[in-house]
This record gives sequence, structure tokens and C-alpha cells, in this order.
Amino acid sequence: MNREILTELEFFGTCLLWGVYLLVFYDVFRIIRRVFPRGAILVGIEDLLYWTVSSILIFRMMYQQNNGIIRGFAILGIFLGMLLYRNFLSDPLVDLIAGFLNKIKDTIFKVIGLLLKPFVLLGHLIAKGFRKVFKLFKFIFANLQKFLKKNKESSKISLSDKEKGG
Repeated sequence: MNREILTELEFFGTCLLWGVYLLVFYDVFRIIRRVFPRGAILVGIEDLLYWTVSSILIFRMMYQQNNGIIRGFAILGIFLGMLLYRNFLSDPLVDLIAGFLNKIKDTIFKVIGLLLKPFVLLGHLIAKGFRKVFKLFKFIFANLQKFLKKNKESSKISLSDKEKGG
């Protein structure tokens, strides 16, 4: 085969691989989103970051491999690589890895929950103790207030009784 044709086939193969690489890179975002869900704004920012980095990487590859010339078959190769990866590997791979990472995350949270359980129980006991102490102070102050009111009235009575008698 002609050397020029082999060079073009090699470049087409590189473009196919870059299509796969781009979607593998995007699948990392998809996996992270499944393990740690996020809002629409953050997803939009991540997508903007993805496409910006992807554009730079594709431009760099085209510049190095084909002197910066953008050719139709190169774009076709990238899209074909993306399409093949998306249809045959992407979803099962994302499901498998995200499922595995979610199990690890759940296990870690359970272990942390078990480790923190004594502290949570201690916190509940301390809070219960504070509630009892608060009720005791409330009871004491309520009775003290009643006692002071009663003594205040009795002192008024006794003063007025002394004035009458004196």
C-alpha cells in the first residue's frame, strides 16, 4: 500500500481513538455525578469545562498529527469512535463503576456511622441531662418566685399591721 494512504489510515485510527478517549473522559463526569449527585448549574459548569478541554485536546491532536488541517474524515473518525464506544461500552461500564463506587461510598458511610454512634449516643445523653437540669432550674426559680411573692405580700401586711398598731 502507498505510504500516504497508510499515513491517512493511521490518522483516521488516531481520530477513532480520540473519539473513544473523549467519551471515556466524559464518562468520568457521568460516574462522579451518579456517585455524588449535583444540581443543574454545576452540571452545566462541568459540561462547559469538558467541552473546553476537549476542544483544546482535539485541536492539539489535529495540529500535531495533521499540521492543524481539519479534515472531514478526521471529524467523522472522532464521531465514529464516540458512537462505537457509546453504543457498546459506555453505559455498562458507567453502570458497573458507579455501582461499585456507590457500594464503597455506602460502606464508608456505614462505618463512619458506626464509629460515630457512641458520640451520638453520648450527645443524646448529655442533651437529656441538660434538659433535666433545665427543668430543675425552672422548677426552683418558679418556686422561688412564688416564695418571694408570698413573702413580699406578707411583709406588706406586717408593715401595715405595725403602722395600725403603733
